[in-house]
Amino acid sequence: MSRAATSLLVLFGLPLGLLLVAPRAVLLAFAGILLGVALRGGAEALARPFGLPGWAGLPVVILGLLGLLGLGAWFAAPTLAVQADDLVQQLPPAWTRLRDIAEGTGWGRALLSEFEAGDLVSQVGPGAAGVATAAVAGTAARMTDGIFLVFLGIFLAATPAWYLAGLRRLVAPALRPGFDPVMRALGRALGAWVGAQLLAMAIVGGLTFLGLTLIGMPLAGILAVLAALLGFIPILGPIIAWVPAVLLAAGEGWTVVLWVSGLYLLIQVVEGDLVTPLVQSRAIRLPPGLILAAQLVMLTLFGLLGLALAAPVAAVLLVLAQQLYVEAYLEQAPAWQAASAPDPAGSRGGGHLSAGPRQASRSGAGPDDPSRRGQLANDGR
Repeated sequence: MSRAATSLLVLFGLPLGLLLVAPRAVLLAFAGILLGVALRGGAEALARPFGLPGWAGLPVVILGLLGLLGLGAWFAAPTLAVQADDLVQQLPPAWTRLRDIAEGTGWGRALLSEFEAGDLVSQVGPGAAGVATAAVAGTAARMTDGIFLVFLGIFLAATPAWYLAGLRRLVAPALRPGFDPVMRALGRALGAWVGAQLLAMAIVGGLTFLGLTLIGMPLAGILAVLAALLGFIPILGPIIAWVPAVLLAAGEGWTVVLWVSGLYLLIQVVEGDLVTPLVQSRAIRLPPGLILAAQLVMLTLFGLLGLALAAPVAAVLLVLAQQLYVEAYLEQAPAWQAASAPDPAGSRGGGHLSAGPRQASRSGAGPDDPSRRGQLANDGR
């Protein structure tokens, strides 16, 4: 096996092996990389106008985020904590009221008759509602993961060149010229995707809070936070965020259910057709089918953490496939074909025109000519 093949095997085989042994640790490390990309992007955006290095803006970004978190904790955290507790307490009774309303209609009785009441409660009540509130209720249990992510993201954002240099040394010297373009493409794609996703999440959370407040829904604040957080998960996240909202709306009557469902649908149309195309103009475009397939695979293999990271993982794989397979392999002409291809400048009458196969045969330097065979052998090497 050549050095190039061995280096690629180590570079890609080591993360895959760790993923099999400790999948949660690898996924948390990838989440830390996403945080580092976001912090570094903000730091460079602040430092660039002043001609400073990228790391110089990192303390400003960190202090700004701490200030925003402090203001949020001072003004909104007590209210959100109470609303989160109320949400967890009200979801099971809300599901019971929704079932009672459905039993009062013909189509509702027909739908409920397809399931046993206990199975339905166990699947939809603790299942969908529990998944929807996991982002809030499980925060304390994941404190260690949060600390790990924060410090890993800060370290990566402060000195990314150190880690990239270490990765570069794992690549064979013959492949190193192509390493930097691939890393730059990955950095641009992930940075643009994370930034666009964070902006879209903020817009979704604000619109959700405004709409639910106008409708008169209780717990509008925590429902808006939930919608913003789950907005990080494309396609499936908004559906999960809709579940607790519609369960609470069921206690207010079918009219409120329709209003809430229409609001969530309208917000997703605005976010998907207007906000996302504008803010992700520089980000890699992920087809919806690819996102759903990645979410299904990641959810099956790694649970909710895999579901949350499915879209950025798909973005990384798409960039690698484009850079390493499509452009570097499929679209790369063989050496002998590139040597015999006509020069576009020469074909317009200016410059040198390389002799093609027919011209070479007429000039006595055809494929059977010894000099031609030597040239092909040199090109092949």
